[in-house]
Amino acid sequence: MIEFSTEELIKYNGIDEQASYVAFRGKVYDVSESKFWKNGTHFKKHFAGHDLAAELANAPHGDEVFQNCPQIGILIVSVNEVTLDENESKKEQYRQWYSMYHPHPMVVHFPIALHYFSAVADILFLNNPSAEYEVSVFLSFLIATVMGFVALITGVFSWWINYDFSMSRAFVIKLIGALFTLTIGLIPLIQKYFNSDVPFSAGLDGITYHAIIFITVISITIVGYYGGKITWGART
Repeated sequence: MIEFSTEELIKYNGIDEQASYVAFRGKVYDVSESKFWKNGTHFKKHFAGHDLAAELANAPHGDEVFQNCPQIGILIVSVNEVTLDENESKKEQYRQWYSMYHPHPMVVHFPIALHYFSAVADILFLNNPSAEYEVSVFLSFLIATVMGFVALITGVFSWWINYDFSMSRAFVIKLIGALFTLTIGLIPLIQKYFNSDVPFSAGLDGITYHAIIFITVISITIVGYYGGKITWGART
C-alpha cells in the first residue's frame, strides 16, 4: 500500500486531467472512474484531494460508498496535522456555507457580461460619438470593474476552501487574468476622473481609453474560459 501525506494527497484533485483520490478513515481511494466524482467533485460539495472523514462524520453511510473504488493507499497524519483539526473543522463550515450560497458563481457573471456590454456600447459610441453612448460605456465599465473586485475576493475564498490554493495551470492563468483585467481596468476610470472628455479625444489618451475597454473583453474571456475548465474540467 502507498502511504500518502496530506500534502501528497491534495495533488490528486482531478483537475487538469489529474487522478482523483480521496481519503476516508485512514484509507485512500481512487475515485477517478466513478461517475459520481466527475472532474474531482462530488455534487459540488466534496472535492478530491481531501480527507473526507470530517465532512462525512454525520453522513448516513460509511465507507461502503467506496466499495466500487479501489483502495490504493493509506493516509498518514502527522502529529502537527492532528492539531489542525479544529481549523479544518472551521474551514469545513465555510465550505458548507459556500455550497449553500455559491458567492463566486453568483457574482462572477456580472463583470463578464458588463465588460462585453461596455465594448458593444463603445463600438456604437465610436460610430456615433454621443453623450448617451459615452455614459453607457463608462457606467457599464465602472460597474464591471467594481464587480470584478467582488468576484476576485469571492474567487480567492473559493480557491482556499474548495481547492486549498491549488497552483495548477488553470488556477494560475485565471488569477493572472483577473488581476490583469482589474489593473488595466482602473486606467480608463482614472483617465475619466481627471478628464471627463477623454472618450471624445482623438489623441493618445482617447486611444488608450477605448483600447483598454476592448482589451478587457479578451482578458475576461480568458478568465471565464479557465473558470469553466476548473468547474467542468477538460473534455477527453
